[in-house]
Amino acid sequence: MAAAAGMMLLALASAGGMGGRNARRHPPIGDAFMNAGDPNFHKEKGRKFTMPMWTDRPPKERGPAPYTPPKDWVYNTTSGPQEGKINVHLVSHSHDDTGWQVTVDQYFFGQVFYIIDTLSQTLALDKNRKFMFVETGFFARWWDESPESRREVIRGLVKNGQLEFVNGGWCMHDEASPYYVEMIDQTTRGHMWLKDKFGEDAVPVGTWQIDPFGHSSTNAWLIGAESGMDYLFWGRMDYEDWNNRVHKHGTEYIWQASESQGDSAQVFTGGLYGQGNQGYSTWFSYEGGSPEVQDDPSRHDYNVDKIIDTMVQNAKQQQEATLTDHQIWACGGDFNYQNADHWYHNMDKLIHYANLNGTLNVFYSTPTEYVKAKKAAAKKAGTKFEVRVDDVFPLANDEHKYWTGYFTSRPGLKRQVRVASNFLNAARQMEVFGNVSKSDIKVPTTRPAPPIGTSWTDSLEGTIGVTTHHDGMSGTEREDVSDDYELRISESHGEVEQGVALTLQRLAGVSGAAVEQCACNAAAGADCLNITACPFTTEASEFNAIAYNPLGRAAAQTIRLPVTGASWSVKDADGNAVPAQVAEIDAVTKALPKLYLNSFGMTAAQIKAAEGALENKATHVVTFQAQMPPVGYSTYALKKGEAAAAVVAQTPVDAAVTIANDAYELTFENGVTKSLKNKLTGKSTRFAVDVAWYKASEGGNTTGPGVSPEHEYSWQRSGAYVFRPNSSKTEYPGPAQTPVLKLTEGGVVQEVTQTWSDWAQVVYRLHAGKGFVEVEWTVGPIPMDNPWLAGWEKHNWGKEVIVRYSTDIKSDGTFYTDSNGLEMIKRQYNKRGPSYPAVYNITEPVAGNYYPITSMLAVQDEAADAQLAVLTDVAQGGASLQDGQVELMVNRRVFFDDAYGVQEPLNETMCGCGDINAQPGQMGAHGQEGDGGCVCAGLTVRGTQLIVYDSIENANAVRRQAVEELEFPATLAFTSGRVARPSQSLVAKALPEEIKLLTLTSNYVDVTGGKLLLRLQHLYSAGESAKHSVPVGVDLSEVFARAGLRIQSMEETQLTGVRGPVSREKFDVDTFVPNEGVAAQLKAAPFPRVPYAGDFKVTMNPMDVRTFLITLS
Repeated sequence: MAAAAGMMLLALASAGGMGGRNARRHPPIGDAFMNAGDPNFHKEKGRKFTMPMWTDRPPKERGPAPYTPPKDWVYNTTSGPQEGKINVHLVSHSHDDTGWQVTVDQYFFGQVFYIIDTLSQTLALDKNRKFMFVETGFFARWWDESPESRREVIRGLVKNGQLEFVNGGWCMHDEASPYYVEMIDQTTRGHMWLKDKFGEDAVPVGTWQIDPFGHSSTNAWLIGAESGMDYLFWGRMDYEDWNNRVHKHGTEYIWQASESQGDSAQVFTGGLYGQGNQGYSTWFSYEGGSPEVQDDPSRHDYNVDKIIDTMVQNAKQQQEATLTDHQIWACGGDFNYQNADHWYHNMDKLIHYANLNGTLNVFYSTPTEYVKAKKAAAKKAGTKFEVRVDDVFPLANDEHKYWTGYFTSRPGLKRQVRVASNFLNAARQMEVFGNVSKSDIKVPTTRPAPPIGTSWTDSLEGTIGVTTHHDGMSGTEREDVSDDYELRISESHGEVEQGVALTLQRLAGVSGAAVEQCACNAAAGADCLNITACPFTTEASEFNAIAYNPLGRAAAQTIRLPVTGASWSVKDADGNAVPAQVAEIDAVTKALPKLYLNSFGMTAAQIKAAEGALENKATHVVTFQAQMPPVGYSTYALKKGEAAAAVVAQTPVDAAVTIANDAYELTFENGVTKSLKNKLTGKSTRFAVDVAWYKASEGGNTTGPGVSPEHEYSWQRSGAYVFRPNSSKTEYPGPAQTPVLKLTEGGVVQEVTQTWSDWAQVVYRLHAGKGFVEVEWTVGPIPMDNPWLAGWEKHNWGKEVIVRYSTDIKSDGTFYTDSNGLEMIKRQYNKRGPSYPAVYNITEPVAGNYYPITSMLAVQDEAADAQLAVLTDVAQGGASLQDGQVELMVNRRVFFDDAYGVQEPLNETMCGCGDINAQPGQMGAHGQEGDGGCVCAGLTVRGTQLIVYDSIENANAVRRQAVEELEFPATLAFTSGRVARPSQSLVAKALPEEIKLLTLTSNYVDVTGGKLLLRLQHLYSAGESAKHSVPVGVDLSEVFARAGLRIQSMEETQLTGVRGPVSREKFDVDTFVPNEGVAAQLKAAPFPRVPYAGDFKVTMNPMDVRTFLITLS
């Protein structure tokens, strides 16, 4: 792979090892059919056969075999649901990771192609056989490489219901790391492909999230219910929650996951039983595990009687945890059915003989058929299902084994996805307004994602989509696979950069020069504005900066551009001087590009020369505020030599110092923050910010409240999945010292740079006119060694690095976290929500209280009417471990694998290379694959957090708007040419401030009959803000009213645009509420949804996300 820069200082260099092992993430539970030929098998399980087994009798006493094959050897597989018996639904599936131990293409060519190919033949042999498929990104690859004759077979299987698509996203996405935008986009892409190839009837009506390591409320109500998918199955949930449910009301329930949407967004939810301890397999496997079903009594290995007897007992055990007489057996596992005939030949026999036995009724089924039968049986019997309200985070699979490390793992990849997603959505808008087609692109993506549409944004949509996989941006894949995801995004990003440049050139009327970008997509971070690197602006003495605003409202954003020299002017489109300031680039930022150097085998002279080539040639940064119209752009002219911008200097600070803007005062003393005051309300608080790290556990004891002595020890180590600190104590990031402060004062922004050590820096900024404090952190390279610690602790501790904020807020152990950027969820220290067991034992006082933070974490004091909200620009793990305190984990470097299948430590480098001195494909000193030589700095990441401190009502209002600025900033471009139209809005009227223009794309016009996909979102949740959490109307005929862009037609669909709008009805079964805590959260939606009436007028209720197909003139 060619090296290219990641969005967070992460190189895309190749990692050479393929890592071709196929280990499971958890130890196999055991196969209940594995020893069916062993007469002592049931004895070992504590069971007895229900009858003497034929082969165990003396030959003279046997008589006829209990089961004999049909004379024509054709097995009867025609059964369906029957009353009065246990109905066993055999649901055939294969869980196909779109990357994990090897890349998505390696999995496809090595395994998934053969799964689909053999299924197309095997299903066609028996119309009763069925199969379900999830990952449309894989299916699209197979489709593109298969002859029409095979495609026609698949069309027939889909049409007659033998092949059902469930979930149907481009991949099975993670539920902790993606922003809701990425979840919607990848699901939409998969559904559009399915509709295009097979018609609307093939679009899924249920979800199958069997492998993600926790489950979000947003995935249930938005991706599930709002997409018209009314059920959700998974294979993983918290072990204490599971153990409680499996012995009480069963593992299936009704999940009401949104307080804003109420019971209209309910989904039927089931934890798959596995073999009694969860999992997405069942009692047997025909991937070399279970014995073949031998039904010929003339052979020595006759075992069908034992297998059927075992099957009956397994079903009876499962029935004890199952409501109604229908149970689901998930027949499959990771990359199963590469020889589909092996499975179906044996399952045909199981169905045939189990039904002859008469105790069970066994048949081929799908999740949809199962849920339909379940609902019918429940209604007839009056069965009641429990209502759940809580999400499934964090997940633990045993004591001390909390899967909370992946909330932060591979932060560079997480950030790259977030930035690329915003760029994609801005580009989609530009494509609609700018009349640039794919044929205008000179260098399209050479290795594109399997296509859906003909847009120049299509491949980037696909590469982002595949990366949202639960072993992708989750950070739980091998490093070479992470490199591959980054490379794919980088390649398709380049095509979109061309489209954006051409669009802005046409919209702005640029002549005399091309439009350039610094989109953080060049080797070694050479054009990453987040590290103040941009060759175009650095080398130019005069240029225009074009800032495109994707938001539906006007926006003001601070722009920081690297330049050479201190004398600069900035002017707006009318030639008026714009307030600006110029400062030297700080030393830490200047040094960042050099971290990309892999110096393996280099001499000192070669290292010096290479560092010189990587050096950022910019000397200063120009800072000004861009004022941009809604869904439009503004242009600013920058010129060197005109000293209109104030030159500001960094000055060392030894005494107390305060910086301020219109909204805040931030005071420092003795090298650290001391207090924060909101000038608008007069509220103030102690405000201590520190950078610290936890020692990553290498196995051992955890002590603390709620941890009994007999439960202190575990072998569990920290790794890609699991976060387990050695203790609750944190360490200073380097040798202990007073952090060094430097002050930069200017009219546009005031900032204090705080240096903790040579690998930890924080910059605090107060921007003119902004209602937040910006905190920019830079962490890395995290050293492997730590000689500053005493005694035996001084060597090679894995380090889990946090940024922590401490205040006077009396939060009473309560804090709030976002769900994929949407609704906020109440959390309590050392407790779980009311849907969990009343007695819940958290055995890790730090890791067990971590939750996924996709965009926001808050603590508040209702008595004092004060809230502190921390907004983050990348998914991270976070917690509130003390009153008034919040912490976010920003970077990790650990040196042991946590034994859940990735088989390497989370030891990332800036070069993307593997272990030191390891040969290609071989493990090095730290258990990680190598590239034949790696001497490179550890991963260094930089990110931004925004602080909002205010009354609860004000903070709730401000934080939503601030998140929009943080997550969806302006797309920047530059040109030295003449700009004829320096500013314009591409809509005739701004959207209300509560309404977001979420999606506008032409990529699916071939699927939608020439119509654009438009998606709107209400930013606020029910009850969040008295002012904003209300129905808001918008007349889109007034928004899209510009000449050539007038709306002509509009029809509403469900979330993904492939069917009509979903019915707003609760899931139709009887339910019960388990306790008062759940009852308190079971609120009806405060505002009934107003159906679209066909007049271009839409009423958006709190947290609504609504999708339309439109045409513009």
